Amino acid sequence: METTLINRHRYPELDLILWDRAETFVEPDVAFRLYEERWRFVDQDRLEQEEQELILQLKKAYGHGHMLVA
Repeated sequence: METTLINRHRYPELDLILWDRAETFVEPDVAFRLYEERWRFVDQDRLEQEEQELILQLKKAYGHGHMLVA
């Protein structure tokens, strides 16, 4: 995955789990880590197709196909 910054406002659930961060753009590896750490706060039923695809790309690039969630 290229290292293009991710605009949090394009992904509603990502935007919600970044509640404690002010920046608009985040590094992909940071987004992946925060998805993992805060997965319990992600409403999976509300994930739009574009965000599901982002998560899959992040899993491939940074999780070697896996996401460790509790």
